[in-house]
Amino acid sequence: MNSNTCLRVHSFFPRRLLRMGLLLLTGVLLLPLLVTPLFAERDTMEYDVVVAGGGAGGTSAAIAAVRLGARVALLEETDWLGGQMTAAGVSTMDDLSGNKTGIYGEFSENVRYHYFKKEKSVSTCYWDGNTTAFEPSVGRDVLLSMIEQANSKAAHEGAGRLDVFYRSQVTSVHRRGPGIHGVTAVLDGRKTDIVCSVLIDATEYGDMLPLANALYRAGNSKSPVIDSSARIQDITWVAVIKKYPGGIPQNLRITTPPPGYVKYLDGFRQIVADGGNSFRKYPLRMPVDFPTHNAYRGLPDSSNPLDYTAAGADEWAKITKTGVNWGNDFPGAEQWEGKGGLPVAYLEDPAFRRDVNAQALLKTLNFIYYVQHELREPWSVADDEFYSEIPVTKTLGIVPDEYAEIVRRFPPMPYVRESRRLVGIETPTSKTVRHNSESYRDEREGREIATSMAIGGYILDLHAGDTDADLETEFGESFASIRTDMPQGPFQVPFGSFIPTEVDGLLVTEKNLSMSRLVSGALRLQPISMLTGQAAGTIAALSVREGKAARALDPRLVQLHLLEAGSALSLCEYHDVPRNHLFWPGVQMSNLYGWFTPLDLPSSPSAKIDDIYNNRVVLARLFGLDKGVFGVDAPLTGAEAETLLHKAFGEEKDASLYALPTFGLSSFISRGDFADALARILGYRATPEEFVSRFSDISSTSRLAGPMHFLSEKGVLDRVGASGVFMPDSLLTRGAAADMTMRAVVAPRERRR
Repeated sequence: MNSNTCLRVHSFFPRRLLRMGLLLLTGVLLLPLLVTPLFAERDTMEYDVVVAGGGAGGTSAAIAAVRLGARVALLEETDWLGGQMTAAGVSTMDDLSGNKTGIYGEFSENVRYHYFKKEKSVSTCYWDGNTTAFEPSVGRDVLLSMIEQANSKAAHEGAGRLDVFYRSQVTSVHRRGPGIHGVTAVLDGRKTDIVCSVLIDATEYGDMLPLANALYRAGNSKSPVIDSSARIQDITWVAVIKKYPGGIPQNLRITTPPPGYVKYLDGFRQIVADGGNSFRKYPLRMPVDFPTHNAYRGLPDSSNPLDYTAAGADEWAKITKTGVNWGNDFPGAEQWEGKGGLPVAYLEDPAFRRDVNAQALLKTLNFIYYVQHELREPWSVADDEFYSEIPVTKTLGIVPDEYAEIVRRFPPMPYVRESRRLVGIETPTSKTVRHNSESYRDEREGREIATSMAIGGYILDLHAGDTDADLETEFGESFASIRTDMPQGPFQVPFGSFIPTEVDGLLVTEKNLSMSRLVSGALRLQPISMLTGQAAGTIAALSVREGKAARALDPRLVQLHLLEAGSALSLCEYHDVPRNHLFWPGVQMSNLYGWFTPLDLPSSPSAKIDDIYNNRVVLARLFGLDKGVFGVDAPLTGAEAETLLHKAFGEEKDASLYALPTFGLSSFISRGDFADALARILGYRATPEEFVSRFSDISSTSRLAGPMHFLSEKGVLDRVGASGVFMPDSLLTRGAAADMTMRAVVAPRERRR
């Protein structure tokens, strides 16, 4: 090797090393940019409760939880809250129970007040003049206002917060042993880990159940073996349409028949047609005329200066805004694969679900074309309700682009009637619901569910998927059960319907409750969804507060908070205990657990819950036969007080704790002596310490000072001594006894001494 060669070799290595060094340095500098999207740490957030799904139930659950001091994340896939009653356009409340209490009562009153200020009626549905109807945007705004108020109160009290995340979705659920400790969600397009103690599945499809590896039912089968070919109920992509007296705006006119129009035309003609029948009585004679069609889901119209009601066909002709939720069920009469209902694959396969939803939207688009062209009516999608890209993006090319401007004014989600259902501790069936609903009917005694969390009321209503083969042999239900087990009135949802058999930290609401398929047809409506949502949120918040799994909570503790929030739980109402009565919660609890025999039970006659024109029911309510008499102000004897204590605290072993210092069991008992007995039952023992009494009529040297202080600490005297005066020598009334007993049975055992 000559010198030149050596030089070349020597010169080669430095240049090569230099290039390699530069490449390495460049790689080091660029490496963070290259790997960050793949390996960057996710955002992490921490809440007490995560609510997946911002529908009627999910929003109610979130509000209830934050009111009890919980930190709550509410995750909604669309850009609307309210689910089926707003975001799906079903804004006429299917309220056959008449149970306008709790959070549903709050919502209803707020809606009514909104339209009262506008001098407009909310009774715009022909089938029930007492129901509440509203424009979807109004319902959404009312919910947002309720959230704002809850957050304001939480901030003032320094406990709780509710954060709403739109266009968000839970993608995985984190489990640790038998319990849930968090989720991963996509928030604003970014994956985020959320640590939580409780997850509430309030989704429209029960999507959290498989993610949490919880047992669930879908159709007529149970996980882990789900029959995807079985049938569930039809869905409907509702549209909110309104009348344009001056002519339909050009951008809202459908000029060419959408795909599939010929296929749907005969079905539309059988529903509504020129010269169709006006609705006069049940059952319907089809086809109906267009005003009758509109009255089915008639809505108030803020853009119309005139008011109208549901009071007869003359008024129906005045309706200028309605929801299209009649004759456009999908697949409806056209069926799927020659069978009624949708395959369970709709719940289990997201890709199939998207296809079905697009087809359902297209069918409703066809119906609007039918209204505009065959019926020649100046109606189209409302220009003052929805305007969103979400429905457009969900059509998957099935709906041609020429209809995009119309589709943007469709609700952002379809009306889904059936979802996955939890396998819970308790599963109401059509037979148990029927039995429960017969309480107090035709002078029967109560058949109440002691662990009641909410009251609903509707018919066993399945939109297709209702043949014997579609139903659950496990519960002995068949098509005939729809007739034989039809509820006779309102009925209760038990505590166990919210609680999984195995997974801790998971609760359900909406259509995801533990129940049979037939019962799901009665528990899928907006009012009961709000009330079960309130129950789920209350259970969740108390689970966090008490540091216990939901299944370990005393249902009576949950019931106390629900009752104090105004949610009715008993099927029995009394003339002398209206819902605003001081002792109404205690009397409700007494009904559930049979502490007292009322002086007079209700005697309203039986009537099917869907028989809204039954004169017997009308007369029963008119003459007050639908309510009983509790005897709230009647004094309590020693014998009655001892019976009450035995019923309420039957697990106590020492019978001497129930002994009352009376002049005989037939004598009336004083408030002070009853309070003293309660304190002993809860564990109070006389101590030498001196107590400062909170009551002006009980001195620190009184024999009652210690027991009363003890009970005050536990909240047992919150109502009966709210004024600062207890009146220990006054006679104990049945109402006061019920109230004190209710609070005593849920007093925290760890604080008893």
